[in-house]
Amino acid sequence: MNRTADPQVWVIVAAAGESRRMGLPEGESKQFLLLAGEPIISHSVRRLSVIEQVAGIVVVLHPSHVVRFADLSEAAEYGKPVLIAEGGLERSDSVRAGLSVVPAEAALIAVHDGARPLFGRHVFLDCLVALEADGTDGAVPAMAVVDTLKRADGDNRVLSTVDRRELWAVQTPQVFKAAALRAAYARADVSGATDDAGVLERAGATVVL
Repeated sequence: MNRTADPQVWVIVAAAGESRRMGLPEGESKQFLLLAGEPIISHSVRRLSVIEQVAGIVVVLHPSHVVRFADLSEAAEYGKPVLIAEGGLERSDSVRAGLSVVPAEAALIAVHDGARPLFGRHVFLDCLVALEADGTDGAVPAMAVVDTLKRADGDNRVLSTVDRRELWAVQTPQVFKAAALRAAYARADVSGATDDAGVLERAGATVVL
Protein backbone atom coordinates (compact mmCIF):
# COMPACT_ATOMS: atom_id res chain seq x y z
CA MET A 1 0.00 0.00 0.00
CA ASN A 2 1.42 3.39 -0.96
CA ARG A 3 0.36 6.35 1.16
CA THR A 4 1.86 9.79 1.41
CA ALA A 5 3.44 10.71 4.73
CA ASP A 6 0.93 12.23 7.14
CA PRO A 7 2.53 14.69 9.56
CA GLN A 8 -0.50 14.32 11.80
CA VAL A 9 0.24 10.72 12.98
CA TRP A 10 1.96 10.41 16.37
CA VAL A 11 2.66 7.33 18.49
CA ILE A 12 2.61 6.97 22.27
CA VAL A 13 4.86 4.13 23.43
CA ALA A 14 3.71 2.89 26.83
CA ALA A 15 6.84 1.72 28.64
CA ALA A 16 6.36 2.78 32.27
CA GLY A 17 5.58 -0.67 33.67
CA GLU A 18 7.82 -2.22 36.34
CA SER A 19 7.53 -5.80 34.98
CA ARG A 20 6.69 -7.25 38.41
CA ARG A 21 5.10 -10.37 36.91
CA MET A 22 8.46 -11.29 35.35
CA GLY A 23 10.23 -11.34 38.70
CA LEU A 24 13.09 -9.13 37.52
CA PRO A 25 15.58 -7.57 39.95
CA GLU A 26 14.53 -4.36 41.69
CA GLY A 27 14.68 -1.41 39.31
CA GLU A 28 14.91 -3.50 36.15
CA SER A 29 12.23 -3.58 33.45
CA LYS A 30 11.52 -5.94 30.56
CA GLN A 31 11.65 -2.97 28.17
CA PHE A 32 15.40 -2.75 28.80
CA LEU A 33 16.21 -6.44 28.47
CA LEU A 34 18.52 -7.07 25.52
CA LEU A 35 17.26 -8.52 22.25
CA ALA A 36 20.02 -9.14 19.69
CA GLY A 37 22.30 -6.95 21.78
CA GLU A 38 19.93 -3.96 21.96
CA PRO A 39 17.25 -3.00 24.51
CA ILE A 40 13.74 -4.09 23.54
CA ILE A 41 12.45 -0.52 23.84
CA SER A 42 15.00 0.63 21.25
CA HIS A 43 13.77 -1.98 18.77
CA SER A 44 10.17 -0.85 19.31
CA VAL A 45 10.92 2.84 18.81
CA ARG A 46 13.11 2.22 15.75
CA ARG A 47 10.45 0.03 14.09
CA LEU A 48 7.89 2.80 14.58
CA SER A 49 10.25 5.55 13.45
CA VAL A 50 10.80 4.01 10.01
CA ILE A 51 7.07 3.94 9.23
CA GLU A 52 6.55 6.72 6.74
CA GLN A 53 3.25 7.89 8.20
CA VAL A 54 4.67 8.38 11.72
CA ALA A 55 5.64 11.99 12.36
CA GLY A 56 6.87 11.59 15.93
CA ILE A 57 6.91 9.38 19.00
CA VAL A 58 6.29 9.98 22.70
CA VAL A 59 7.88 7.37 24.98
CA VAL A 60 6.28 7.18 28.43
CA LEU A 61 8.65 5.81 31.04
CA HIS A 62 8.92 5.12 34.73
CA PRO A 63 10.66 8.16 36.26
CA SER A 64 13.69 6.02 37.18
CA HIS A 65 14.23 5.13 33.51
CA VAL A 66 13.96 8.56 31.87
CA VAL A 67 17.68 9.35 31.87
CA ARG A 68 18.53 5.79 30.82
CA PHE A 69 16.31 5.99 27.75
CA ALA A 70 17.34 9.55 26.93
CA ASP A 71 20.93 8.36 26.64
CA LEU A 72 19.85 5.47 24.39
CA SER A 73 17.73 7.75 22.22
CA GLU A 74 20.51 10.29 21.73
CA ALA A 75 22.85 7.54 20.58
CA ALA A 76 20.28 5.87 18.30
CA GLU A 77 19.38 8.90 16.14
CA TYR A 78 15.93 7.63 15.15
CA GLY A 79 15.35 10.27 12.48
CA LYS A 80 11.98 11.35 13.92
CA PRO A 81 11.19 13.47 16.99
CA VAL A 82 11.25 11.21 20.07
CA LEU A 83 9.84 12.93 23.14
CA ILE A 84 9.75 11.59 26.70
CA ALA A 85 7.02 11.71 29.35
CA GLU A 86 6.94 10.29 32.87
CA GLY A 87 4.33 7.62 33.49
CA GLY A 88 1.93 7.13 36.37
CA LEU A 89 0.70 4.33 38.61
CA GLU A 90 -1.63 2.75 36.03
CA ARG A 91 -1.42 2.33 32.29
CA SER A 92 -4.21 4.87 31.82
CA ASP A 93 -2.21 7.43 33.82
CA SER A 94 0.79 6.85 31.58
CA VAL A 95 -1.14 7.18 28.33
CA ARG A 96 -2.77 10.36 29.63
CA ALA A 97 0.72 11.70 30.35
CA GLY A 98 1.74 10.83 26.80
CA LEU A 99 -1.32 12.58 25.39
CA SER A 100 -0.27 15.79 27.12
CA VAL A 101 2.96 15.76 25.10
CA VAL A 102 1.55 14.81 21.67
CA PRO A 103 1.22 17.97 19.53
CA ALA A 104 -2.29 19.38 19.38
CA GLU A 105 -2.34 19.20 15.56
CA ALA A 106 -2.07 15.39 15.52
CA ALA A 107 -5.09 13.93 13.74
CA LEU A 108 -4.31 10.29 14.54
CA ILE A 109 -2.63 8.85 17.63
CA ALA A 110 -1.38 5.29 17.97
CA VAL A 111 -0.60 3.62 21.30
CA HIS A 112 1.95 0.81 21.39
CA ASP A 113 3.42 -1.34 24.17
CA GLY A 114 7.14 -0.71 24.43
CA ALA A 115 7.87 -4.37 25.19
CA ARG A 116 6.35 -5.57 21.86
CA PRO A 117 9.10 -4.93 19.30
CA LEU A 118 8.19 -7.47 16.63
CA PHE A 119 4.91 -6.14 15.19
CA GLY A 120 4.67 -5.94 11.42
CA ARG A 121 4.59 -2.62 9.59
CA HIS A 122 1.55 -3.88 7.68
CA VAL A 123 -0.36 -4.12 10.97
CA PHE A 124 0.09 -0.39 11.54
CA LEU A 125 -0.93 0.44 7.97
CA ASP A 126 -3.96 -1.86 8.11
CA CYS A 127 -5.17 0.03 11.19
CA LEU A 128 -4.75 3.35 9.37
CA VAL A 129 -6.87 2.03 6.49
CA ALA A 130 -9.56 0.74 8.88
CA LEU A 131 -9.81 4.20 10.45
CA GLU A 132 -10.90 5.67 7.12
CA ALA A 133 -14.34 4.06 7.46
CA ASP A 134 -17.10 6.48 8.42
CA GLY A 135 -17.95 6.42 12.10
CA THR A 136 -14.80 4.54 13.13
CA ASP A 137 -12.91 6.00 16.09
CA GLY A 138 -10.29 3.31 16.67
CA ALA A 139 -8.71 0.29 14.97
CA VAL A 140 -6.86 -2.46 16.82
CA PRO A 141 -4.99 -5.58 15.67
CA ALA A 142 -6.43 -8.82 17.04
CA MET A 143 -6.31 -12.57 16.60
CA ALA A 144 -9.24 -14.93 17.02
CA VAL A 145 -8.98 -16.99 20.22
CA VAL A 146 -8.26 -20.63 19.35
CA ASP A 147 -7.71 -22.10 22.82
CA THR A 148 -10.50 -23.68 24.85
CA LEU A 149 -11.46 -21.27 27.64
CA LYS A 150 -12.84 -22.22 31.05
CA ARG A 151 -14.59 -20.07 33.64
CA ALA A 152 -13.80 -21.08 37.24
CA ASP A 153 -14.72 -20.04 40.78
CA GLY A 154 -12.36 -18.89 43.52
CA ASP A 155 -11.40 -22.49 44.30
CA ASN A 156 -10.51 -23.20 40.65
CA ARG A 157 -13.57 -25.39 40.14
CA VAL A 158 -14.71 -25.20 36.53
CA LEU A 159 -18.07 -23.47 36.18
CA SER A 160 -18.38 -23.54 32.41
CA THR A 161 -16.63 -23.66 29.05
CA VAL A 162 -16.68 -20.27 27.37
CA ASP A 163 -17.92 -19.95 23.79
CA ARG A 164 -14.87 -18.59 21.97
CA ARG A 165 -16.50 -17.88 18.61
CA GLU A 166 -16.76 -14.14 19.24
CA LEU A 167 -13.61 -13.74 21.33
CA TRP A 168 -10.43 -12.03 20.14
CA ALA A 169 -6.97 -11.53 21.65
CA VAL A 170 -6.06 -7.87 21.17
CA GLN A 171 -2.56 -6.56 20.46
CA THR A 172 -0.81 -3.27 19.73
CA PRO A 173 -0.20 -0.87 18.04
CA GLN A 174 -3.74 0.45 18.42
CA VAL A 175 -4.59 3.50 16.30
CA PHE A 176 -7.24 6.11 17.08
CA LYS A 177 -8.62 9.37 15.82
CA ALA A 178 -6.94 11.89 18.10
CA ALA A 179 -10.13 13.72 19.05
CA ALA A 180 -11.82 10.48 20.12
CA LEU A 181 -8.84 9.30 22.17
CA ARG A 182 -8.44 12.66 23.89
CA ALA A 183 -12.15 12.83 24.65
CA ALA A 184 -12.16 9.31 26.10
CA TYR A 185 -9.21 10.08 28.36
CA ALA A 186 -10.87 13.29 29.52
CA ARG A 187 -13.40 11.07 31.30
CA ALA A 188 -12.90 10.27 34.98
CA ASP A 189 -13.60 6.52 34.80
CA VAL A 190 -10.55 5.19 32.95
CA SER A 191 -8.81 3.42 35.85
CA GLY A 192 -8.36 -0.31 35.51
CA ALA A 193 -8.43 -0.26 31.69
CA THR A 194 -5.99 -2.83 30.29
CA ASP A 195 -5.87 -1.32 26.80
CA ASP A 196 -6.78 1.95 25.14
CA ALA A 197 -9.56 0.49 23.02
CA GLY A 198 -11.29 -0.33 26.30
CA VAL A 199 -11.12 3.34 27.30
CA LEU A 200 -12.84 4.32 24.06
CA GLU A 201 -15.45 1.59 24.51
CA ARG A 202 -16.37 3.05 27.92
CA ALA A 203 -16.83 6.42 26.24
CA GLY A 204 -19.23 4.94 23.66
CA ALA A 205 -16.81 5.25 20.74
CA THR A 206 -16.64 2.76 17.86
CA VAL A 207 -13.60 0.47 17.67
CA VAL A 208 -13.00 -2.12 14.96
CA LEU A 209 -10.70 -5.15 14.85
